[in-house]
Amino acid sequence: MKNSRRDVCISLKKFLSVLLLSIILLTATADAAYTDNTAQLQPIELPIIMYHFLVDNKGEHHISPGEFERDLIFLKENGYNTIGISELIAFVHENRPLPPNPVMLTFDDGYYNNYVHGFPLLLKHNSKAVISIIGDHTDIWSKNFYEDLESGHMTWEQIREIVDSGLVEIGNHTYSMHLIKHGRKGCRRKDGENLLDYQRLFGRDVNRLQVRVLEECGFSPALFAFPYHAVCEDAIHVLQILGFRAAFTGSGKSNTITPGDSDCLFDLKRTNRSRLRPAEAILQQ
Repeated sequence: MKNSRRDVCISLKKFLSVLLLSIILLTATADAAYTDNTAQLQPIELPIIMYHFLVDNKGEHHISPGEFERDLIFLKENGYNTIGISELIAFVHENRPLPPNPVMLTFDDGYYNNYVHGFPLLLKHNSKAVISIIGDHTDIWSKNFYEDLESGHMTWEQIREIVDSGLVEIGNHTYSMHLIKHGRKGCRRKDGENLLDYQRLFGRDVNRLQVRVLEECGFSPALFAFPYHAVCEDAIHVLQILGFRAAFTGSGKSNTITPGDSDCLFDLKRTNRSRLRPAEAILQQ
């Protein structure tokens, strides 16, 4: 009986010793991971490449599917890693490390050819992208869809499909202000326009698309993309009030992204990928 009790005590001591050692090892591992993460969180230079149409050479903003695939192959073979906007936000706000040599691929307007030609290539090469959609165009094409690879837009069903892949994130490109009309360029405030009137107008438009994306996809975009690079500081203030975390603004070679600096996310510049300027040329400027 005494031997049995002693054996139980010895077993219990061994169990407690193993448990204590496990806790120590787990704590040390967590501390090491935390140390490694904080060591990586230095400012980075992030190039952002902007695409529009993926169709055979029709104009400056049109590149062929083959040219887009060559961009993806170049990125992969040269050690670049495509990231989404959520990863960038997490890097700034949550101290989450990014992969080495990050680059962001973006598409404006949500064209149908992005879905037909671009999405399969993203899947093939396991590459990520951000597509900023125009709300009224998406609603119109969802109700009256027909095949138009040159100027057609994606439907909500197609948008849900690309989002569900985990490779594509959606940005807000206004609901119906992607126009140059009546003295206004995109969503920029007009000269002499009453500030409060402008903020109400812009806020209603942007929030309308936020609600539509939420209804159709179950989330609201964290990113806003200014049409025509027509940036407006008054608009940025409204975006921040509405809960946006980032904005694509003007054009530029790259962006300095600093952890903890939320302002840098509201001035993300992009380089247009034209027929004469492939990804290789953009990244080696």
